[in-house]
Amino acid sequence: MEPADIILTKDTFEVLASETRLDILKTLTTRRMTITELADNLNLAKSTVHHHLQRLADAGFVAAGDDGHAWVYYALTPEGRALLQPHGGARIRILLAAGLASLAGGVCALAAFLTAPVREEPVPPLAGGGGIPVPEGAPVELLVAGIALMVIGFFLVTYACVRWRNTCAATQFPDPASEEVT
Repeated sequence: MEPADIILTKDTFEVLASETRLDILKTLTTRRMTITELADNLNLAKSTVHHHLQRLADAGFVAAGDDGHAWVYYALTPEGRALLQPHGGARIRILLAAGLASLAGGVCALAAFLTAPVREEPVPPLAGGGGIPVPEGAPVELLVAGIALMVIGFFLVTYACVRWRNTCAATQFPDPASEEVT
């Protein structure tokens, strides 16, 4: 999901000039909430919270989700989320790219290790004598580097996918039946 563009106008600045409205936006980053939940969390009157939510909704930062139940849930819109978490998608793309590059480097290192030619003829004795001649093959460092790069790449890709899934889940309206209303 691409971040939403926010057009900053005089009205937008007026809406964001209130500390209470900023507190409401920050509170809604965790999950969608009713006016009662917001009023309890912020220690404000319901009428005050309602007034500020109307201003935020008019600016396009908050939306009311009326799904036919007795309670109206308020949640951040993509614009509201982009306001609080700018370029969140860019971080995920960077993690994913780094993880995929690490995986590719690991695969290349392992391929180089596995396809390196092994010298079949006996190795000439070392100058000064001593030691057992060992046939030359691929350096073990390639194997170690390949495994390390693949493990690091796997963890980076996994972390990026988890972050992406959590970001997508946070922008969706959760099932009201799974939430407890207080």
